[in-house]
Amino acid sequence: MSTEIRWRRTRSPQSASPGKRSRLVAGATALLVPLAAMVGLATPAEAAVSATATYAKASDWGSGFEGKWTVKNTGTTTLSTWTVEWDFPANTKVTSAWDATVTNSANHWTAKNLGWNGTLAPGASVSFGFNGSGSGAPSGCKLNGNPCDGGSTNPGDNAPSAPGRPTASDITNSSVKLSWAAATDDKGIKNYDVKRNGATVATVTGTTYTNTGLTAGTDYSYSVVARDTADQTGPASAATTVRTTGGGGGGENPGGNGKINLGYFTNWGSYTAKNLVTSGSAEKITHINYAFGNVQNGKCTIGDAYEDYEKSYTAAQSVDGKADAWDQPLRGHFNQLRKLKAQYPHIKILWSFGGWTWSGGFG
Repeated sequence: MSTEIRWRRTRSPQSASPGKRSRLVAGATALLVPLAAMVGLATPAEAAVSATATYAKASDWGSGFEGKWTVKNTGTTTLSTWTVEWDFPANTKVTSAWDATVTNSANHWTAKNLGWNGTLAPGASVSFGFNGSGSGAPSGCKLNGNPCDGGSTNPGDNAPSAPGRPTASDITNSSVKLSWAAATDDKGIKNYDVKRNGATVATVTGTTYTNTGLTAGTDYSYSVVARDTADQTGPASAATTVRTTGGGGGGENPGGNGKINLGYFTNWGSYTAKNLVTSGSAEKITHINYAFGNVQNGKCTIGDAYEDYEKSYTAAQSVDGKADAWDQPLRGHFNQLRKLKAQYPHIKILWSFGGWTWSGGFG
């Protein structure tokens, strides 16, 4: 509703003298100044709008990966819309996305909110994800045109430098010690994220870390990212590839006694609620025998497509507590076993073919 103020003009029976007109104009001018000041005071002050966007690689299967961006409103006013921009190396791209509209121009990618997830109250956050190909990491991130870390762009508040490339020592069949040169920052370094195959496996305050629970005779790629006291992260260090010792004869018991602890899991097992892929003690087993695959005309084929890669797992059923998305390319037991392997790298997963009525296809 608008309010209209009507001014009534009173005519004087006599014209004002020049001197009186001057005094009237001066008085009117004097009244205008405090009125303008009052209007300025009546305008609500704009509270600062601040937000961050953080990236995580949820999973990696060699030829591709699942990435996730999380946008958080760290300010004191509601964020009504968000746009995240970043660059990927030439060999890395988004192949499918959910919970955001993702487009690109060459290697520059842009994600915009959908109609239902653009508004964020102070302290609220929202995530969107995508599947990608390649192995590169995002760089040059911007959220609504500002740095994704939400930090100031003023001199004296810069993100830390990249740490030195990690070096490996004390390599065994299940562990490796990593050391790296410290990063530099104008405010000081708070800690380091240690990344294995692109995923963070530890956050440490020093410049060394020993990664345990690895698989014998396996290659791992390590890099390090520094975080300063303002919680700004810098670029990742150059990566180092490490191969654990041993291998070739199967996995070793995590306890080091050389025994094999085999877990048996049938692909039809999840039709019974208690027999999910998360059942069992993953820390104690060395191998999982996944049964069965079919054999047709001398070729290995899928046994149960629904259970193998179509079934959707809820967050409560999933290995990592994350529900399957309706449009992700890989679901079912294959995806859950892949997640289990990521959490327990020492486990070897074997796929058994034939058995019962499916052995007739062996030529």
